[in-house]
Amino acid sequence: MTTIIDRCLALYGSDDYFVPYPARVAGEEYWDEKRDPDGLLRDIASEREMRKADLAYIAEAVNARAPGRVVDIGCGLGELLEQIDPRHERIGLDPSEKAVETAAERSGAVTVRGVLEPGRFEPASCDAFVAHHVIEHVDDPVAFVRLVHEALRPGGLFVVGTPNFASAAARLFGERFRLLHDPTHVSLFTDDSLMRLLRDSGFRIASVEYPFFGTRFATLEAWERMQAPDSGVSPAFWGSFVTVFAEKR
Repeated sequence: MTTIIDRCLALYGSDDYFVPYPARVAGEEYWDEKRDPDGLLRDIASEREMRKADLAYIAEAVNARAPGRVVDIGCGLGELLEQIDPRHERIGLDPSEKAVETAAERSGAVTVRGVLEPGRFEPASCDAFVAHHVIEHVDDPVAFVRLVHEALRPGGLFVVGTPNFASAAARLFGERFRLLHDPTHVSLFTDDSLMRLLRDSGFRIASVEYPFFGTRFATLEAWERMQAPDSGVSPAFWGSFVTVFAEKR
């Protein structure tokens, strides 16, 4: 039987960029308490400092650039916006009212309730976009990437991070890959297919990160769980999440 991971691996050598994976349950407020793939009840809104540390490498890349307009798509509670130097014009987009209110209060940035859509930004009016844990929630990610490209100035930065469904953990654990747990993940990528989409949409790949080493996820427990792929859900592991830094050609 062909599994969803098999379908993702088939993206290699394909003309497709992603695998559609219809939502499995009705939508819910992202910031409500919920159980993670390990069954632990989590209040994501209380994890502010951890989430800031997870995003610090992206903030560093953005802050190294000349001052400009920076847009954080899916800004959440503002953990990235808080770390972007205010010499930039900082804008956050998020469909959650709670998110945009909290992000504005914490970061001082301009936040807008909504999503990236045609007409949201004038062509070539922005200098950087960040979409971290976003593109996998978008029904039409190809159109999404092209909207970002249109709104960026030449040389502008696009930082996009998403689960990598060709990672070692995905291959070993299959349907128990932890990043299949979120029922709102509707567009599944591999690292290769994401970079192919970006190149085909007018971007140059500047660098690629697989955040793990030096993070809170790099634990002995994670290594041990990778040795027992039949024992339960996959751990957070190297390669399971990919962040691509791309520049508009």
